Amino acid sequence: MLMLPALALLVFISSPLLAQSAPSRSLAWLDVGGAQVRQPTSTTRTAASLGAGLWYSRHRVAVAGEGNVTIARDSISAAQYIVRASLLPVAWSRTDIDVSATTNGIVLPGSNGNRSVMLRQSWRVRAMELSGSVGAGRTSRLRNASSGHAFGAGAEWQLQNGQWRVGTSLQRSYSDDYQLMEASGIALGRIAPRYTLDDVNAQLSWQRGPLWINAQRGWRRGVGASVGNANGFNVSAAIAMSTTTTLIVQTGEQFADVVRGVPQARYTGVAMRWNPARARVLRTAVRTSGDTRTAPGVSVVLVPDVRGDEVLLQRTEGVGTITISIAAPPQAVVELATSQNDWQPVRLAQRGELFVQQLTLPAGAHRIAVRVNGGPWRAPRGLAPVNDDFGGKAGVVVIP
Repeated sequence: MLMLPALALLVFISSPLLAQSAPSRSLAWLDVGGAQVRQPTSTTRTAASLGAGLWYSRHRVAVAGEGNVTIARDSISAAQYIVRASLLPVAWSRTDIDVSATTNGIVLPGSNGNRSVMLRQSWRVRAMELSGSVGAGRTSRLRNASSGHAFGAGAEWQLQNGQWRVGTSLQRSYSDDYQLMEASGIALGRIAPRYTLDDVNAQLSWQRGPLWINAQRGWRRGVGASVGNANGFNVSAAIAMSTTTTLIVQTGEQFADVVRGVPQARYTGVAMRWNPARARVLRTAVRTSGDTRTAPGVSVVLVPDVRGDEVLLQRTEGVGTITISIAAPPQAVVELATSQNDWQPVRLAQRGELFVQQLTLPAGAHRIAVRVNGGPWRAPRGLAPVNDDFGGKAGVVVIP
């Protein structure tokens, strides 16, 4: 019997540059969700999932470990264990490594399970990001062992300061897992040692404030001796309900994953993510990062917020929105200057007892300074202070 896919929201490591006010930071999360799943050769199953994880970032390196368990209505369960690492040596280059184990049951893979490793390298050039990926996995199912590997390349563009993102990816994969392929409608037209597949994927996403919406479409075809076609799609939405709770809903049909041994399936699911609030962490960064993975090689990253006494910074990978709120007397003149606009002062609008300004920032490192009544420039409280170009102080903001 093919493995039931685990539909709990997977956690992708955020850029290590997200820790702005301290050289290191850790986050924990708990996921609870449910879904209806239907594989091509089986009836619809109702499944519940429970997951938890821990993420740690220090300087330019981040690591994460997580596990989740999915239990279906027919008592078939799947468990997944993942260790991830991310390295960002320079602002325009990033390396991600993903090692995972998936199994029927709760124990590590034995007669039914999968072990896999994936490597993704990405490069950022202005508003475009280029990436290459490679992955390999080995699956054991009812004492039949099989293996699969894949190579991919992708490109993504940011539009309107990153509020819109458009991406595409190509992948070629190889597998001798006949059970997985036959269940997804792919067959061999002649005797061959393995199946060969080509995938094309397209993605469109939109993010503003606490809301993120993502749509993906994929096409798969057999190559050479492999005969058959498949289509996949996914629509996902995530909304931050509070500083510690995020709601995720998604529906679609995923391709059979030859690296992780996960079958093709149509699904509809909902999950809630909770981050334990710790006082010292809450003041600087209070939400975890996440991505929804369905089409191979395509992902969207949600980045932790930064909250301080005078700032609220909300980001996804490639774009950020920061709100500056300064308390000052009613007749005060409060100004803001940034490296993005060549340090030209902008006067903040008064809203009640606060003076407020909202900025949209593209990917990269930025500096922001404020002053009241012509006084010295300083960093808004909540951002790491550094020297500006004029003998004062400014706060650092990094958009990955």
